[in-house]
Amino acid sequence: MHPFSGVFLLDKPVGISSFRALDSLKRALDTTKVGHAGTLDPFATGLLIALSGKLTKAAYLCAGMDKGYEAVIRFGAETDTLDVEGRVVGRGPLPDYDAIKKAAGNYTGAITQTPPAFSAIGINGSRSYKLAREGLKVEVPERRVRIHSFKILDWSPPNLRVYIGCSSGTYIRSLSRDIGIACGSRAFCFSLRRVSIGPFSVRDAIGPDQIVKTDGYDPIEFARIARIPAILLSSGLTRELRMGVSPDRLKLWFPRIESPTLCMSSDGKALAMLDVKEGRLACRILF
Repeated sequence: MHPFSGVFLLDKPVGISSFRALDSLKRALDTTKVGHAGTLDPFATGLLIALSGKLTKAAYLCAGMDKGYEAVIRFGAETDTLDVEGRVVGRGPLPDYDAIKKAAGNYTGAITQTPPAFSAIGINGSRSYKLAREGLKVEVPERRVRIHSFKILDWSPPNLRVYIGCSSGTYIRSLSRDIGIACGSRAFCFSLRRVSIGPFSVRDAIGPDQIVKTDGYDPIEFARIARIPAILLSSGLTRELRMGVSPDRLKLWFPRIESPTLCMSSDGKALAMLDVKEGRLACRILF
């Protein structure tokens, strides 16, 4: 029997890895075929998209979605990990509120940032955090990201509580460090909570220990919420796709398939997830 193919919204608690947060879901579904889309650091909490069964192959569909975070930036010190778990490596005076607002205004739109050395970015075949833990100097390449929204929610020195809406790949820890320096101070990310991934919200998420199979979205529900277009195939095309006929043949009937598209069988069930790969229409998932 194939494991249930679903998407689950987990509210990850503080102190555990994203991988550990999946343990309860694996038990609930009685399968190890479970993965997640978008890691959260152990000190962070909030929305984690978990996928099971054949939908584990759909993680790439979530990877590029914009993210929303609530964070507390603590001024006056910087840590080597850029978060609350690190060792203090620098100190600075507390900035005034006007200096913070001015600095924050310079960190919206398209920006360049250097990810933390303590991150999962690959450096010459190794994870950056592994090299950093060994005491090696790590040169992490810069990247371009986009900050869609930076809202100050509260300033209670030394803590600045903010909401940040950003593109995938943005490091809030790096943003905290950079704003601290821009203010003439130092800063690190004291707490971090992911509140949204694309159209998915933490308000709809469930604690890992409370999750059950019926909490999952099936492929059709996932496609609807993620705004992935769906097409209904005739019985003949349904049969051909199940027999392994090249999806390129579908171009004869559906010439506008240029992005992820859910194919539904003639009886209204999820059949396949099609996508363009290397210029050709490919079957990324066959349910």
